[in-house]
Amino acid sequence: MSHRHHPRQVLPALSALSLAVCGSLQAEVPATQNDWGTVGLLQTPTARMAEEGEFAFTASHTSPYSRYSVSMQPLPWFEAAYRYVNNTAVAYGPLGGDQHFKDKSIDFKVRLWTESRWRPEVAFGARDVGGTGFFASEYLVASKRFGSVDTSIGLATGYLGSAGNLSNPLGWIDDRFDVRPGIQQAGDFNSNTMFRGPVGVFGGVAWQTPWESLLLKVEYDGHDYTRELWPGRGGVPANLRPDSRINLGLQYTPTPGVRFTVGWERGNELLASLTLRGNLKNAPRQPRWLDPPKVPMREESLQPVAGDGRAAEVALASPSEFAPASDDSILGSVGPREGYPLLPGHGWDDVRAQLIDNAGFYLRRVEVNDQELILHGNQTRHFYLSEGLGRVARVVDNMVDPHIDWVTLEYNRQDMPIAQSSVSRKALAAYVRGDIDLDTLSRSVELNPPGSSREGTIVYDRPLTRRLTTSLSPGLKEIIGGPDGFILYQLTANASADWMFSRSSWLSGTVSVDLLNNFDKFRYDAPSRLPRVRTDVRQYVTTSEVMVPNFQFTTTHALGRDLYGMAYAGLLESMYGGVGGEILYRPMGERWALGFDANWVKQRDYDQRFSFRDYSVATGHATLYYDLGFDRRIHVATSAGRYLAGDWGVTVDVSRIFDNGVTMGAYATKTNISAAEFGEGSFDKGIYVLVPMDLLMPRSSRATARLWWQPLVRDGGARLAKKYSLYRMTGERDQKLFFDNIEYIDP
Repeated sequence: MSHRHHPRQVLPALSALSLAVCGSLQAEVPATQNDWGTVGLLQTPTARMAEEGEFAFTASHTSPYSRYSVSMQPLPWFEAAYRYVNNTAVAYGPLGGDQHFKDKSIDFKVRLWTESRWRPEVAFGARDVGGTGFFASEYLVASKRFGSVDTSIGLATGYLGSAGNLSNPLGWIDDRFDVRPGIQQAGDFNSNTMFRGPVGVFGGVAWQTPWESLLLKVEYDGHDYTRELWPGRGGVPANLRPDSRINLGLQYTPTPGVRFTVGWERGNELLASLTLRGNLKNAPRQPRWLDPPKVPMREESLQPVAGDGRAAEVALASPSEFAPASDDSILGSVGPREGYPLLPGHGWDDVRAQLIDNAGFYLRRVEVNDQELILHGNQTRHFYLSEGLGRVARVVDNMVDPHIDWVTLEYNRQDMPIAQSSVSRKALAAYVRGDIDLDTLSRSVELNPPGSSREGTIVYDRPLTRRLTTSLSPGLKEIIGGPDGFILYQLTANASADWMFSRSSWLSGTVSVDLLNNFDKFRYDAPSRLPRVRTDVRQYVTTSEVMVPNFQFTTTHALGRDLYGMAYAGLLESMYGGVGGEILYRPMGERWALGFDANWVKQRDYDQRFSFRDYSVATGHATLYYDLGFDRRIHVATSAGRYLAGDWGVTVDVSRIFDNGVTMGAYATKTNISAAEFGEGSFDKGIYVLVPMDLLMPRSSRATARLWWQPLVRDGGARLAKKYSLYRMTGERDQKLFFDNIEYIDP
């Protein structure tokens, strides 16, 4: 099949681009979001990228479509977005009540090369990947700046290029590329439609007006609305009647984090959109006005000690190199005084209380080795270990003999030694005085495997006295984009308790009480050809008002310097109970780790109490964790094994971890069941963002906010949602995160 060129349709795009020569020399045009939430003009994308680390939410409306998008820029050259589209002209279906049709999709864009003096910036992208295919498109777009005007022109197959101005050049290879198949099953990658069909032209300009807050956008839309299809058997003609393919818009930015756009699209429809944006990579921490103030270092350690009035040179050496020539040289001929190394008037219980209050460090045992003080315990407050280390050193500085120079913290999780960090008191004091810079101080800061210090004399060993801990917290469950309501929610009050049998074995449980929900609207059960291991979620959230989502016994042990093990039994999550175990090998200083877990679980009754249903399964995975890159850390976790429905397959999780701990990631699971057996969605997939609460709150916290978007919940590729993970429990071994945030040792 061949297509004729249509010069009259291409001409408006070229005319719009010619406006570039009229641009005055104003500020550089910023990269801003379009109606679809990705960087672009209005309906069309550009080759531009947002700043690395940007996260944006965009809500836009052009009748009959309302679009809600989140976009992420995990890398300078890669953009991803997740979107809901609400079509007010189409009902969800016979089970959808008064709900309108919802389309869910994922977009991506990859920069191929950057702009130079003569060369434009070029990017390749795809819209509606893994969606229904109603809006699916693939495109190549180029952008070039001329002063205050940024021009773009692109070629697309699918939705963006459905006007079909040009013949598909791939048709010369295979004539199947001349025709684009119809709408596909929701959630498929649409691989048999990609790059197929005629090629359309799109493009436009963005002009930075003399008023910095105002941006003008003009574009030529390459989509043919007269051919648009809506959901229905084989696709139903939308009967949209555009009066023009030229779209106009004005974007106003009152503050850097907020953008409003109004415009006129299709020649007869009003556009309105709102974008909320921020950069998570460079997100500043909130002022810590709820944290206790730092303990001042002892006055004498802040004074110059050199005889000529200048600060003494700081010795940057390992702990063993600080051994004195003789005890007499430091302590006098009478030997160590009683209570050494504590200063008179202090006791270890007093030290422990101050460490908990000021540094969030729960002290368990203390060793003294020459000039090194080794504190064994658990950091519970500070997300950045360097900050906790600096605060501990300040507390110790006021209570410990000056002979002790190195302060070492050995971190323990449930009696598993994870890692140890150390700082020189001399170096820290010099840094506080301003005598040395951070780079010099960092050479006197270490993160090592546990047990790296020479064994010392135990001067304090606290027995396990507090066995019971309790907490009360709110809980929220939400289901977004279903046929019964765009947002279904349940607010609960969760009472949790832990009973410690020993430092390494404990019983944990949670009782959840329903406070408020709109689950009375929840009537839809997704069809499934597999065992209903996840799709009966409606019954689990609507059967009971008092639930026990977790009640389990857990024991953990260090099986070697880099080897950890965990076993557990009980009600492991809201839908499953059983027994299982996990082993993790995580060598210190390496980019990789290897884990194995094996479980036998049985499906719980819908009331989430202590009874079970008939279904049971053995499930487990082998997981390889690996960090790619150094300057930009890309973490890949690849898991292979058996899933809850008995299917076998692989899950690949790829994430970008920024220096401050913010994580942007995506995952996909493919198992040995067919797309038809899996049902709508074809395979499990999703994207997520993890943000340390330490960045958002005025008080230090080790908690993490998790934003997760999963287009569909299906039974294939479903995994057990365990409460504990050895990889997370051994996070103190992350040397890159530690040294990337070394400045927090004395913020």
